[in-house]
This record gives sequence, C-alpha cells and structure tokens, in this order.
Amino acid sequence: MPSSQNIVAIDLGNSSGRVVLGQWDGGRGVLREIYRFANEPKEAAGHVVWDIERIWREILKGLGIAAAESGGCVESIGLDCWGAEYVLVDEAGERVGPAYTLRDPRQVRAMERAFSILPRPRIYEITGIQVLPINALYGLLAHRQESPEEWAKAKVWLGTPEYFLFRMTGVAVAEYTNAPNSQLVDAASKSWSREICEAFGFSLDKFPPLVPPGTILGNLRAEIARETGLSNVKVIAPACHDTASAVAAIPHSHHDLAFVSSGTWSLVGTVLGDPVISEQSYEFNITNEGGVGNSIRFLRNVIGLWLLQEALKEWNERGPEVSAGELAEQCMAAPLEGAWFDVSEDKVFLAPGNMLARINAQLRVQGFPEENRPAALAGIIFRSLAKRYAEVIRAIRICTGKRIERLCVMGGGVRNEALNRLAGTATGLEIVRGPSEATLIGNVAVQISALENARSLPDIQGIASRLTYAE
Repeated sequence: MPSSQNIVAIDLGNSSGRVVLGQWDGGRGVLREIYRFANEPKEAAGHVVWDIERIWREILKGLGIAAAESGGCVESIGLDCWGAEYVLVDEAGERVGPAYTLRDPRQVRAMERAFSILPRPRIYEITGIQVLPINALYGLLAHRQESPEEWAKAKVWLGTPEYFLFRMTGVAVAEYTNAPNSQLVDAASKSWSREICEAFGFSLDKFPPLVPPGTILGNLRAEIARETGLSNVKVIAPACHDTASAVAAIPHSHHDLAFVSSGTWSLVGTVLGDPVISEQSYEFNITNEGGVGNSIRFLRNVIGLWLLQEALKEWNERGPEVSAGELAEQCMAAPLEGAWFDVSEDKVFLAPGNMLARINAQLRVQGFPEENRPAALAGIIFRSLAKRYAEVIRAIRICTGKRIERLCVMGGGVRNEALNRLAGTATGLEIVRGPSEATLIGNVAVQISALENARSLPDIQGIASRLTYAE
C-alpha cells in the first residue's frame, strides 16, 4: 500500500453520525472528524423506525466533504453502526418497508412468540448469542408475520451497516462481526443456521453471503462517485458492528483483560479464541459475537448510559439545562454503597421516554425512595451500572475460567470518571483506558489491515495503536 493514503470511516450511532478522514503514512495515522449529523429514531404508525433516507443523504454529504478535504484522493471507505437491526431489499435494490429500530415494541412480542416455535435453550445452543428482544431474529419474525407481502417482495435482508455498504457498491453481504447478533448464525459452522431458518419459515435464499471483517467489496458505484466527487475508491466492510470496531482498537493484551465499551450501551466482556456455549453461559445469558482476527467477543449487553441520556431529556425539558459531563463531575465522590436498581431488566428500559418514572419504579422494587434530583439520580445510575459490570465479569470468570485482572474502558464513557471509579471499586480490577473514539479507530485500523493484507488480531491492534484522534 502506498504511503500517505486517505481513509474515510463512517460511524453511525443512536444519537449522531460521524464521518472521519484518516491520513495514514504507512507507519502512523491521524483521524480527524470532518462531518457530524444528528441521528435519532422517530415514531411512525405506532412503530419506532429510522429515517433511512435522511441518514443516507447525510452520508453522501459527508463523503462530499471528504472529497473536498482530500482533493478527491481517498483510498477506501468503511462504515460501522449499531448491530442487530436489518433492512429488506427488493430485486431492484430498493428498500422494502420501514427500517424498524431494535427499540420497536414488536420485538418483545415476537420474542415471546418465538419460544413457542423453537425453545429458547435450543436457540442459544445453536447460536451462542444472548437471548434479547433486540436481535434481528425477532424483528424478522415480526416482519414476516405482520407484513407478509413485504417479506415476499424482498430479495434479501441486510444488516443496517451492510445495507449502507450495499447502497455504495451494489454488493450484498453479511459481515461476520455483525451477522451473529441477528441470532441466526450457527456458532460452530459460522454459517446461517438452517435449523433456525426452517423453524421460523425464513428462506435461506433471502440471506446474504457471510464475509470476514476487512472484505473489500469493490469500488464506489459510478453514480455515487460522480455525486460525491470521489473516484477509484475501494469500499471495505470493516468490523461493521460498532462494538467489534471498538474492541479492535484496544491497545492492551487480552490475556488478563476484560473490557467495557461504554456508551449508549455498555458492552461488558472479554476476547476469546473460541466460543463458549454451556449451561452456565446460557444461564448467565452471555453472548459469543464475532470479532476481528477470528476472535470471539464473549460479552453481555448492559443497558448503559442510555439511562442517563433519556433522563437528561426529561430534566432539560423541565428546567435549567444540565449536561452529562456536569453530572459526572458532581458524582465524583459518590460511594458504591447506597440506593441502586437492577439495570439487567433490559425490557423495562429499552424504549425511549418516561425514563425517570421507570427508574423510580425500579428503585421502589429494591426498597429505596424515589429520586428526581439530577446529581443524586445520576449517582444512582452510575452505581447501578458499576454493580452490574461486576456481576457480568464474575459470570465471565465462571464460564471461561479466565484470569481477569484489568478492566479496559473505552468509548465515550471513558471520560466519565465517576462511573469508571465506581466500576473499579465494584469489580476490584485495575482500570486501564482505551481510546474514547475506539470505534472509529478500529474501523480505520481494519480498513488499513485489509489494504495491507495484515488481518490478524495483533496486526490490527498494532495498527490501531499507531492511530491518533485529533480532538
């Protein structure tokens, strides 16, 4: 790969999307944000959906800015985003039906129906994926049952990041760090599960081919190249799941390490060489997700700072505005002892709106009084998350026998010193830090690894360690 190449990384989050331009000289690189846009779901006809076309227009705008900033000279583009969601696409390449979010209420209803078709333990035994209503299996099941005409019209279903890569290239794939989160991949064979598909009436003809992270899909489509001012640009499926990209950016050895990818969700886990699927892992509902370099992310979803984000919306609608940073600073001395609530009740907190009432209801379950003062409730949220991190890490130790001595915190939550201090106290682990922009660094590192044909986990970690993010 020639030196001084420009790499574009697009990261779609639940509240914003970002486009970053990375410059790599063959030994070191610097990433710089060149465009950011707001992103949030909307309600339509009783469902929670994404405005996919608006997101696509924002992506194109970001690519146009990248062309202007680089003089049209970009080596590659990669996109990552949240996992577990999907889009249906017809024969002509057009989207079929809405792009439902994982917070849509139909997901919970469909999951409950699913277990009457195929028992929950069997689904986990095949996939090794934690059973959560957010998984695409339940969204697809609901879609096929509630809108059979849309399912019949669809030629293929794609994960959300792969859908945007499809619009860039015309190539339909399922990237391995994202696909297992659908709960439709057989963990042993690393292929789509025929048993699950047949049980739920899914035709395998509608499933895209599975590809590893770092797959070069082809060049940017000619019409997109003309519109954005880019040409001869490779489009790469990086680690399409944002957590996989974040974990790829961890600069520390994994031999005694657990991690928390801390943001809207907290993904608490460790990196393994092979999946662990056992009665214990099923009971703890721990997931085996695909990682870069043929690794496994053995982790548990924890609801995360979504709790605070939603609470902030309510507080800021009622009175003087307060920020997450201010609240974290005010909670620096918060002890681990005190009021807390069970954040493992994912279904209770999944949907947006009325978060203060839901948290207070859970406080009452634990025998604590209601709390609505921002700083006090923020401390309770951080304490509750830290306690849950400790529970998950104990479960990981039991399931794997792995010696864990350090906890790497990365992502936006790395700046939340109050939460990180409580996490260290609750877990008894040394807190080490990964990059706050881990997802974008991992995205770029996987692209570079593909261009340089250096795809092992140590190779990717080595590249990531030589990337810096310009604040």
